[in-house]
Amino acid sequence: MTERAEVASTLPAWFAHQAALSDRAIALTADGTSLSYAELHRVAGCVAGRLVAAGVRPGDLVPVLVPRRHIVPAILGVLMAGAAYVPLDPRHPDTRIADIVGRVAAPVLLTTGDLTDRAGRWHSGPVVLAEAAPDVDCPPVHVPVGPDDLAYVMFTSGSTGTPKGVEVTHRNVTRLMAVTSGLYALGPDDVWTMLHSFAFDFSVWEMWGALLFGGRLVVVDDDKARAPDELLRLIDDEGVTVLSQTPSALAALISADEQQQAPLDRLRLVVLGGERLDPASLGAWFARRGDARPLVVNMYGITETTVHVTYRRITAADAAADAGSPIGVPLPDLEISLRNADGEPTPDGETGEITISGPGLARGYFGDADTTARAFRTVSWGPGDLRRTYFSGDLARRDADGELRYAGRRDEQVKVRGYRIELGEIGATVKAHPAVVDACVLTDTGESVGSTLLAWATVRPGGPDATALRAFLADRLPAHMVPGELRILDALPLTANGKVDRRALLERARTAPTSAEPAARQPRGDSLEETVAAIWAEELGVAGVGPEDDFFSLGGHSLMVIKVVNRTRREAAADIPVRALFEAPVLADFVARVRAGTTTEAPPVPTES
Repeated sequence: MTERAEVASTLPAWFAHQAALSDRAIALTADGTSLSYAELHRVAGCVAGRLVAAGVRPGDLVPVLVPRRHIVPAILGVLMAGAAYVPLDPRHPDTRIADIVGRVAAPVLLTTGDLTDRAGRWHSGPVVLAEAAPDVDCPPVHVPVGPDDLAYVMFTSGSTGTPKGVEVTHRNVTRLMAVTSGLYALGPDDVWTMLHSFAFDFSVWEMWGALLFGGRLVVVDDDKARAPDELLRLIDDEGVTVLSQTPSALAALISADEQQQAPLDRLRLVVLGGERLDPASLGAWFARRGDARPLVVNMYGITETTVHVTYRRITAADAAADAGSPIGVPLPDLEISLRNADGEPTPDGETGEITISGPGLARGYFGDADTTARAFRTVSWGPGDLRRTYFSGDLARRDADGELRYAGRRDEQVKVRGYRIELGEIGATVKAHPAVVDACVLTDTGESVGSTLLAWATVRPGGPDATALRAFLADRLPAHMVPGELRILDALPLTANGKVDRRALLERARTAPTSAEPAARQPRGDSLEETVAAIWAEELGVAGVGPEDDFFSLGGHSLMVIKVVNRTRREAAADIPVRALFEAPVLADFVARVRAGTTTEAPPVPTES
């Protein structure tokens, strides 16, 4: 057994070992500031000392509400204090955060000075500050913890509308990192990006993939994470080697790459996860860059099974084939069985529910024994072989070569006008059109029942309009399965975690201005405002845009931002960055930014795809 494996039983012990080996190497870059491994260890030690002094004891749950630049030392500090962290994304609404804090009944809350007033709205107990200077001499605090103690409780969306807290142990995470480090040769030469919310488990993979192996972690601020052109430049400038993305977010990055053609010389590994992958969406990427470097890997996973469960290299041949969504084979320390509705294994080649056994399984759901018992069951894997097993609700089939292909959700079945319909089947049919990049299908309620099918699709340049795509579906689906409303978008809106934002799609369908509204939504006679409003209206597909309208509330998203800013640069002769629209999404405010950046000659802009 190697020295690294011997210290891998808990996260703070493993990190402390790596910090001793790499003390002067840069561990973290965030908000223009870098910390060495030794400095990061000291800062986290200060946080841990404050938590212990405030009464935090081993096994306590500590909610963490901090800006992105403070995430890493805050998490490390909680773990070094022997506690488990509960991530609270400041971008989430107060009602959701208050619900989580109330449920965990935490002794203290870890935050920063600029967020203490907000925290005081729903937390009346002690508050500990996460800020600490790297040159302050705080003796490291390492409260003993074991591999089966909790590392974090991450709240995910629940089918009942109440978030479920998934309890993940140190062992769950350390075995993931030990296994994947061997698969992908993770090491000190790697530079990782932390793009995702720390309330999304992709962040666990990003953070520890860098810090447990001597690499450097670049914490990307929200503006750059949401602006694909800026993110592409950051990846190139920072020499990023390992990039994690959802397929939806990568689609926006690929579009920006088509315009910028960034070198990306050091990028060696792109890991996809979080949602279903259509390999055809990578065709343009592979056509420009090939499939040998960077290596593109699809990793299926679930919060309840600690980030990643399976892995599969995706090649140009996959992008050219029409063979579903390959998710590959389980990680070496996990096993998968496909089961029918009775919990029995399905024959090879048949679709079944993905069930998982192995050391990645979380402890269960916080404070919810009933839901835990339903999802984590002890079932037979063979004669005399009973195992604790997680029932995922995801469907797959196993090919003749033993590889798994994702087949949707068990619970995507809906009833429309009496017909039983699988939304996944309609979505797969939409994506079967060779010019469709991505699609989402919902009912008008977004729930398991509804009266109207709604579909949104993104297409390649020159692809079908809504009428042509609906005709394509009518040739392949029964009439009751053809969506009553189908819209073509430049890109599907994404949540903070990079997944398709279904709520935003539904809100856009419900609130998009009608033909009776434009008179109330006209600009105020200002020629520049009229120019920008016309651009917004055309790109957003709305009848009219008024000075108080918010770009994102009208259905805007990160990929559309690039097109709108590029058009504004040309048509208004303005020198403005892409981030201007993120910072000033209300029309009147954005126009003020445009006016401040107006030049006498339009700057050169990349050719739009």
